[in-house]
Amino acid sequence: MSIIVSAPPHIKKDTCTKKMVCGVIIALLPALAVSLYLFGLPAMAIILTSVLAAVCAEGAIQKFILKKAIPTDGSAIVTGLLLALLLHVNVPLWIPLIGAVVAIAIGKQAFGGYGSNIFNPALVGWAVLTMAWPSHMASAGVARLVDIPPFVLLVGAAFLLYMGYIKWQIPASYLIGVVFLSALLTRDGSYIFIGAFILGVFFMATDPITTPLTKKGRFIFGIGCGILTVIYGYYGDYAEGVCYSILLMNSVTPLIDRFMKAKPFVEG
Repeated sequence: MSIIVSAPPHIKKDTCTKKMVCGVIIALLPALAVSLYLFGLPAMAIILTSVLAAVCAEGAIQKFILKKAIPTDGSAIVTGLLLALLLHVNVPLWIPLIGAVVAIAIGKQAFGGYGSNIFNPALVGWAVLTMAWPSHMASAGVARLVDIPPFVLLVGAAFLLYMGYIKWQIPASYLIGVVFLSALLTRDGSYIFIGAFILGVFFMATDPITTPLTKKGRFIFGIGCGILTVIYGYYGDYAEGVCYSILLMNSVTPLIDRFMKAKPFVEG
């Protein structure tokens, strides 16, 4: 008689800890400092509005709707920071305010809160803003807060990798997918040196809550992101392509995990 011992249920709620969230905030500090230096008070206003709106939205939903204790894990701060960095310097302050509330309410709490969300919350907020107010989100010739020297973001990425807060498989396979398809289409690959691309590859595509659990799954996820980024950028904007590609691959993460999960162990 054989006994089938299955893999444990797919649960991600404990994947990210407060320590990791703090690590991401620390990794973003150089980029935030340079953005403030380059863009001044407008950048500060956008960052503060986005972060405060995210934190307040999370606290309000938890306390008054879900009747839970106000969270202290800091993940809302990360959501606010990432959303702010994706915005243009000249956006009115109601843009980060609405975007942050949407990111928390729809991108996070609607799925059950921290650890249960399918999509990266900051990208959900960004996508809603892009579809609802395209004129504010596609300001030609106006810099985004993340349009800074790429090495600044790479310093933060190196810190995350060194501390083990993110897995290397997704950034590596993401870059492989981009380089391979760009070469195949004979496209200029210089866009991999823009801030939005590096922010997406190392800070958003690597979110352990919304990405596959297994190494093979993470490779598939990263390659998919890279290919979709090049395809979107071929016809549109590469910065937007990064964001949309991650959201699309977030949507198939459960499917990837289903087919890449550990095989049952048979005792006989």
